Amino acid sequence: MRRFWFLKIAGMILVFFTAASALVMVLWNWLMPAIFGLVAITFWQAAGILLLSKIIFGFGKGGKHGHQHGTPWKHWQHKWHNMPEDQREKWKQKFADKWCTGRHETETPKFKKEAE
Repeated sequence: MRRFWFLKIAGMILVFFTAASALVMVLWNWLMPAIFGLVAITFWQAAGILLLSKIIFGFGKGGKHGHQHGTPWKHWQHKWHNMPEDQREKWKQKFADKWCTGRHETETPKFKKEAE
């Protein structure tokens, strides 16, 4: 029983791909000719469209096992809260030096100049 697990998985993939191809064919033949004036497609053309879309858009790495839990910002938020205060200040200064170079402390904003 254990040695046929590969054949069972391959069979399940084949059944799923066949069902998905049939669904693509039915939906295409129902919608596309009526909406866009395209021709109806065969089962094998639907299978090709399905396979092509999976190659272009990916095979679905989502779910619990494919991605990190939470957003990428959760990692940085956790890291920031566990960072000592002196390291936070160094990071803030480094960020400001790199990204906030448009206005220096000696420069006065326009609205203050006009108000004076």
